[in-house]
Amino acid sequence: MIDRMIKRFSFVILILTSFASFGQKSFSFESKINSEKTYNQTMIMTSVDTMKYFNEGTLLEDKTTERRSSTEVSRTLTTKKVNEKDEIPATIELGKIISIVNGNKTENVLSGTLVKGIYKFRNKFKVDEVISDKINDKIKESIKYALENVKPDIDFPKEPLKIGDSFEHKMPMTFQVNDGASLVVFENIKIYTLRSVIMDIAIFDLKEKFQISTEIEQVNFDGEGKGSGIVEFNIEENQIIKDNSSFILEFNMKVNNSVTMYSKLNTNSEKIMIIN
Repeated sequence: MIDRMIKRFSFVILILTSFASFGQKSFSFESKINSEKTYNQTMIMTSVDTMKYFNEGTLLEDKTTERRSSTEVSRTLTTKKVNEKDEIPATIELGKIISIVNGNKTENVLSGTLVKGIYKFRNKFKVDEVISDKINDKIKESIKYALENVKPDIDFPKEPLKIGDSFEHKMPMTFQVNDGASLVVFENIKIYTLRSVIMDIAIFDLKEKFQISTEIEQVNFDGEGKGSGIVEFNIEENQIIKDNSSFILEFNMKVNNSVTMYSKLNTNSEKIMIIN
């Protein structure tokens, strides 16, 4: 008798849950930083880079090399109360940045770098100070530029999304190298498809496309690639809490009209965010 009642009760709960889920037809999303929070992010990335040379009549002819690497990065973002200007004072502290290349382990000089600044409009960061005794002013300026120009990981559409909806997020970037004399143009196109929403956690399928080109004297370089992954977004906290992806990049490069090479890069990455 009791078993029968439990089964009926469970069935009723299941039906009610199904109707509640069905009733929630659309979901609104926004990427932003909230005040009085601590965001602890870790990222582990592994890659295999295979390079083949095409230089007829030289020692490099048909030579193939392989480079295996992994990088582990940790970062803590701490935000304070909203000030009178509706801005959020914040600090970004980089933990240890460890790289292993073909078995050789090194620690990046950026490890331990502290950045102080403020968030405007909840997602636009303005750097006040970069603190580290391991890096020079030029590197500090590069960090400042990168942080102030970074876009949200996901640029959501303003209209609500339904299960099965997709949207595109483009991330064009241009880097100046060699004191501004050369350009590297990088474009990453991400296509997100909303798969499910459970307990305020939205799960997206991710498809990616990459395109790279350069304007460097005596170097012809182009590359393209594609990838896929799964992204989890915490709607209440307005942040990605998990991002697992893998992608393949293929490059062709010619230097001084003499050295020609092809490179294939296989990469897997995992990002995890813990918010307190």
